Amino acid sequence: MAKEALPQDHSLLKLKGRRVEGYTLDVEAWPGRFVGQAEFVLYIEDAGKTRSDRPVAEGLYGWSTIPGSGGAVERGILDIALASEAAFGATRVRIRGSALERAVVGALGETIADAWSAVMYFAYGWKTLKQIQELRHPLQVTDEGHLLFTHGFRGGWKDYYYSEGWLEGPIKLKAERPPTNEYRERWDAENAQALLEFLKQPPAEGALRFQEEGSEDVLTLPVLTLERTARARALQMLPDLAPADAELRKATGHVLTLYPSPEAVEELGSDDLKALAEKTMAGR
Repeated sequence: MAKEALPQDHSLLKLKGRRVEGYTLDVEAWPGRFVGQAEFVLYIEDAGKTRSDRPVAEGLYGWSTIPGSGGAVERGILDIALASEAAFGATRVRIRGSALERAVVGALGETIADAWSAVMYFAYGWKTLKQIQELRHPLQVTDEGHLLFTHGFRGGWKDYYYSEGWLEGPIKLKAERPPTNEYRERWDAENAQALLEFLKQPPAEGALRFQEEGSEDVLTLPVLTLERTARARALQMLPDLAPADAELRKATGHVLTLYPSPEAVEELGSDDLKALAEKTMAGR
């Protein structure tokens, strides 16, 4: 049975034909189970108009009405799962961690750009779960958290882990775009505090074993690799934050003078990261 069609001017359908990193987006979307909700799958097409063998992203898009001091306001919501790779015949295209992934997320984020309050949920896998639970890294520096932050979703962080039959879908991160300057200042302060506290902690050691979704391979990743990337991301985020509190701004500026560039941090050894964490903790 054919799926019911969405109105031709629906925001999701406007993604069709959009160019991202040398590919063209192709979208299929249909009304969801609830009023104001739509389900979608997003593919990429190569220069020969061949569509990828699987969606690069899929999920839910919706609008909800929430009460506000000046009356009801519309809230845009995206709930997304991203593929780790796609293929055109024998040619495989890496999605996870690529510029293509960032472009796809950016395009999807723009579908709710006109919402007074915009929320995005990002499904994640075992690597991120281990990073959060075992390494105690802030949500902001995980792969999914960094994508959310980069595209303006920088507050209202929450980690959803559904244990009862996965009835609410996969595990996911949630973040919101700041709807007002007051929210932006408050969330900048919360982000700065979380990132500064993280940079004070000595790096963990050892290795993590995990299996990526859709893969049969069990990967072993040195923890040092994760620590480098997480700290480099924290240093990238801090200059973009403008907390109202003067002491917090001063502390942020001081930490940025202690650390080398994010690119240099990606090359440091464990002892170097420990020494920087100790200096940050001591306030020197």
